[in-house]
Formats: sequence, C-alpha cells, structure tokens
Amino acid sequence: MRLALFLLNCTAVFTLSAQTIQKWYNLSAPLTEISGMTVWQQRYFAHGDGGSPAMVFELNAHGKIIDTTILIKPNADWEDMAANNTHFFVGDFGNNNGTRKDLKILKFPTDSLGKSKVMPEVISFSYADQTDFTSSTFTNYDCEAMVATADSLYLFSKSKSSGICRVYSLPVNAGTYIAQVCDTVQPPFWVTGAHYSNNRLLLSGYVPNLIFSLTPLIYTCEMKNGRVQHGTGKTYPLTYTGTRQVETICFSNTGSILFSGEAYGGDSAAVFELILPATKTNRSQPKGHGLIPNPAKDRLQLQNSKPGSYCGFYNPTGRLIDTIIPDNLGEMNIQHLPGGIYWVGYENSEGRKVFERLLKY
Repeated sequence: MRLALFLLNCTAVFTLSAQTIQKWYNLSAPLTEISGMTVWQQRYFAHGDGGSPAMVFELNAHGKIIDTTILIKPNADWEDMAANNTHFFVGDFGNNNGTRKDLKILKFPTDSLGKSKVMPEVISFSYADQTDFTSSTFTNYDCEAMVATADSLYLFSKSKSSGICRVYSLPVNAGTYIAQVCDTVQPPFWVTGAHYSNNRLLLSGYVPNLIFSLTPLIYTCEMKNGRVQHGTGKTYPLTYTGTRQVETICFSNTGSILFSGEAYGGDSAAVFELILPATKTNRSQPKGHGLIPNPAKDRLQLQNSKPGSYCGFYNPTGRLIDTIIPDNLGEMNIQHLPGGIYWVGYENSEGRKVFERLLKY
C-alpha cells in the first residue's frame, strides 16, 4: 500500500497542448542516432547510440561537427553523457532487456577533448536491487539518463514496468561499485535523457504506445545535494512535426532548453530549442481536469470531459486495457478492471487529449 500511495501522491496531469518549439539544427551521420548531449563551458557535445563510432563530437551552433574525441573503448550501448568541472562521463549502460552484467561509465579529463585517441577510465557497476537478469522488454533496469556533480553521478532508470524512475548514485572515481537507490522521481514518461545545472534537473522522454505513439515530454524540478525536491516538478508535453524519438536534453548557452530526436520514418535527426514559460510550483491538478474519486473502486467520474468522448485505460507499460464511453454525467463503471495503476486518456471539453494516472483498488 505504501507504494500505491506514493504513486498516487506523485500523480501527474498534463494536456497535449502546443509549446513554442523551434528546430535548432538538423543532424547528419554519424549522429543520426544521437543518444547523448551536454553543454560544457558554453560548448556543445554529443555522441551516438550503440553501434555508432566510439567518439564524442563537438558541435557548433549550426549542428556541424567541429572537433572529435576518439575513445579507445567500444560503443556497446552509449546512452547519455555528462560533465563536471574536470571530467566527461559517457554512460555505456543501455540495457534494453535487463540482461547486461557489464554496465559501465567511461571517464576522461576535459583537457583530453579533441585528442585523436583517449583511453578512458572505467566506472563499472551493477544495480543493488537487481537480482533477476531474465530478458524482459519491460525491465526496470534499463538506463538512458545521467547527470554529474563534483563528487557523484546520478543515473535515472527508464523503469518500463514499475513506472517509478529510480535515481541511483555512484562515485565519480574509477572502480567497481554497486549503484544504490538514493531517490525516486515520477515524470509521466519513460526517461531517456537528463541534465543538471544550478540545482535544476531536466528529464526528457516519451509516452509509448498510447493514443499518440511516442508522445514526447520533458520534466523539470529542483534537485539539491543529490535529492529531488518533490513538489517542485512540472511536466511539459512537446508538440513538433515528425516521428523522431526524443533522446537527449540540456540547457543551451542562453538558458533555453535543447532536446534531440533520432532520425526515423524519413525525418532526419534534429535538435530543437524550447523556452519554458515562467510558472509557479503547484501540487494541485490543473483546473477543469480530474478523476473523481482517485483512488477508485467501482465508479469513476471525469470532470470537464467532452460529451461522447471515449476513455482509454492503459497499463503502466502503455498497453490499452479497455475503452469505456462515460454516460452524460461523465460517469463510468470500472468495477471489472483489475486493481492497479492505470493511465486514463480522454478528451476534455476544449478538445485536448488528457492523460491522468489512476489507482484502481
């Protein structure tokens, strides 16, 4: 029950409303599968996904590669990169099926940038809470996001089954370690990228297999001394043309937010720029939305829903479980649904798609 109550308290409500987004630049090979990006001393760096060259690329403001650092370690499944004042860190921890036992982070000094060949130090690790390495598409031990501070690295799990993003901590020194869970955070999507600056955490990701396939979103909150400041978070859905999968996120030199998408379906890889509106922290649900009651057992009512709009119930992995049409009062019988956590998707009275997290008991 403690877990269920935690999930309920972290319920996120969001609408698929348009944000002001501009394409910053297109990317070409070898960054068509960009999976890591960061900013260091007003310079932009990126790398490709697993199977791409084992290189870190410096980019100019037009997305052109202006310098290359070659790491003498293979790119098994590089998923994110981060930097502190002295070192760069490249996360070779992609773990799509939860079976890897060779997870590692490559570390090299910032004064090695631009050298033709660099032998990085290795931070090897395993997850303290993983005891089962059975192959699973919905493993909780896939990781695609990392941030760095002066003395610690923080990894953010994709958590494709539980829906709870675990935050793991590691030291920045080379060696072999057991990554410990130090916190949790619950953006309403699978986390694929992270960036940290001035006590502000950015997370990027997507909602898989819902009404809108791979709906991209970002989440921002305060983070101090390695602890997420719960209650400070806000989710922003992203609307942009294309089928790209959002992979990375970071602050630009001007304070705006940059996020990238891999090439897919005829759309080239690209980086986009977003300026978030100034908002006040608010734990409450947006006006005009809500599931009543929540948690619910037998009956559920939608506030401000569009008359005649169907309501989709999805499990935490994004699979559609049932579709129900509310009555004229917005009420539905959900007694037949098994107990658990659901995403509930519907149209509000303004015609916007809304997804809310529901605890059914």
